[in-house]
Amino acid sequence: MGSIEGMVGPLKDLEDYKGSLCDGRVVFYRGKKVDDVTKHPILSLAVNHVGCFFGEGIEDNELRKRLFYHDPELKATVSAFYKEPRSPSDLYDRFQLTYDVTKSIGVLVAHISSDAVFGSKIVASELGGEYRERLLSYVENVAKNNLFMAGAQIDVKGHRTLRPAQQKDADLYVHAVEEKSDGIVVRGAKLHTSNAIACSELFVLPGRAFREGEEDYAIAFTVPANAKGLKMICRPAIGAEAALNDLEGARASKVAVLESLTIFDNVFVPWERVFVYKDIEKASRLALMFALWHRFTAVSYRVGLADHLIGLAKLVEEANGLERVPHIQKEIVDVVTYAEIQKMCARMAAYEGIKHEATGIYMPNSIYTNIGKLYSNANYLNVIHSLIDIAGGLAITAPSGDDYDNEELRKDINKYLSAAIPGEERFKLFLILREAVALMGGEESVTHIHAEGSERASLIELYRTYDFDRPKQLIQRLLSKMR
Repeated sequence: MGSIEGMVGPLKDLEDYKGSLCDGRVVFYRGKKVDDVTKHPILSLAVNHVGCFFGEGIEDNELRKRLFYHDPELKATVSAFYKEPRSPSDLYDRFQLTYDVTKSIGVLVAHISSDAVFGSKIVASELGGEYRERLLSYVENVAKNNLFMAGAQIDVKGHRTLRPAQQKDADLYVHAVEEKSDGIVVRGAKLHTSNAIACSELFVLPGRAFREGEEDYAIAFTVPANAKGLKMICRPAIGAEAALNDLEGARASKVAVLESLTIFDNVFVPWERVFVYKDIEKASRLALMFALWHRFTAVSYRVGLADHLIGLAKLVEEANGLERVPHIQKEIVDVVTYAEIQKMCARMAAYEGIKHEATGIYMPNSIYTNIGKLYSNANYLNVIHSLIDIAGGLAITAPSGDDYDNEELRKDINKYLSAAIPGEERFKLFLILREAVALMGGEESVTHIHAEGSERASLIELYRTYDFDRPKQLIQRLLSKMR
């Protein structure tokens, strides 16, 4: 195993990780260049999010221990998310870890690094040769150095009815513009790149299936976050910016996943970092394979977030004294159903995982993964509707944390917001509710409806992969018995 150009050394702990981010990466927030993301009042929230993989913000000591495991092949202690699933039980453990960490920090946990690694290992094993050796060497370095990778998959796409090569501007999909003896030069941009501003490495994946004539786009590679020509424009963290008082930002003021428009302006990529090159078939397969792992992660973390919604719905119901009201009971059950259907899908995706013979990696079951993801996409806003219906208008109209800091106003708030529980408790509960449906409500709604692929993407994959022969045979058997 050799060293990888531009890759940072081992990150032994959280301080090592934070120190590695001061590397000259080009990051912008609200039009201003940010030289140190660890000290920025908003961007540091993404650093805190990556920090949870080192145990930051996780109070349960047993859960902190589960974040790492000793890899006998690498002879090193690595992130548990890099543990290759070698059985359905391993897949289930991956689900459970994602679920538990999400519950602990209250914000989605998506270890895109390992989603990209497992998908790429499977495709690289089919490519064979130097591509396979490059990838194996690279991911060994990543795991042993405990690096966090961001996954850049979704191209900006331009005119949506046109193919990549049909766009007026070829840069609307990331593509190779020059081939050199020691590597390639790429140009273009990716959208929605989660926590790219706080990553060690950027794994650039194909964003779609390709056709003949689109070879320049059929590439997969990695670059360090400070690569020359790489620029990240971070989206505004509206929820965090609005958390002006500690009482009003139970989650938003502590940790966040922040996406960026990630621009590649003639970025040089050494051959040792190129894993798919102008191969339409393998690039298309990698796009689908990464999506499968990423959606399994999505269903896993969404169950953890759904548990928060159940707790919030039930406590608001009790605070308002509505436990015996039939239509409120139905709203509670709807939230429970939303959570438990996803949980069943995640567990079944693990229990009925499929072994990839060439690598020995167990892949999540595609049917259960996509059903869980599609159900989450389609029903999240119904759950928010239930929360608001249980709470009433106070979900948005409660006074502010600043009002509560005023001793005179605090007495009024405690008096007039009392119900089945004391006014102080009910007021704070409704601030958490407002964070869920308003402060962070917009970004979380978009996340649940569109992150890890749209409803359409899951529909297409379900229709493409479902085994229709089995149920068809049932009817054909009946047809054969008819006169």
